Amino acid sequence: MMCSAQVQSPFYDQSAIWPGASDFKLAKNANVVRFKAGETLYVEGESAPYCYQVVSGVVKEYNTLEDGRRQVADFYGVGDLFGISELEDQLHTAEAITDCAVRCYSRDPFLKAVASCPKLSQQLLDTLMARLHSSRERMIMLGRMSAIQRVAAFLIRLSREQKATSNIRFIMSRQDIADHLGLTIETVCRALTEMKKRGVIIFESARLFSIQDTASLEEITHNSN
Repeated sequence: MMCSAQVQSPFYDQSAIWPGASDFKLAKNANVVRFKAGETLYVEGESAPYCYQVVSGVVKEYNTLEDGRRQVADFYGVGDLFGISELEDQLHTAEAITDCAVRCYSRDPFLKAVASCPKLSQQLLDTLMARLHSSRERMIMLGRMSAIQRVAAFLIRLSREQKATSNIRFIMSRQDIADHLGLTIETVCRALTEMKKRGVIIFESARLFSIQDTASLEEITHNSN
């Protein structure tokens, strides 16, 4: 990914999500790059000189397995920091799900600024700890949960992230959801249909759903029957 060209946009002057970041001119000196839906930000195995923050839109990270299947690692929305690799190379491929704007920080100066500022250090630590907790939960989900439990848990996640129980948007495709949950697209669709039949959710459209029975949706995540 090239981040050398600075994009003047209404997003550019927004302050960084990190408290104290303006003291180090991180946001001011970072480049903001726009991507169309479906465009690739970086590819697994490429050098990793930058870390990134979503300014608008949604981005996914994934790996391509030897048999050609994809495993979607996670989805990132506004304010999320991603692409921080402990290695010199990228661990994932990143792709824009929607049209988006992404702030690019040069990794080494960013990490040096974080190390020199307690506020930034705490923010990054909190972010990484939350990411670790999410990864552990996902390992349990993939190892122990049935298909309908995984899909129910994902719907709950969308509800919490969008702070809504009605008109919740599927920003990502059914295939992306399947690749994230370790399922086939057919299995995801069957699980959604089953929850609709039970009256737990209703579909406003193919991309919008509402939760009719929050307690039952929560119960599904604990009971595979």
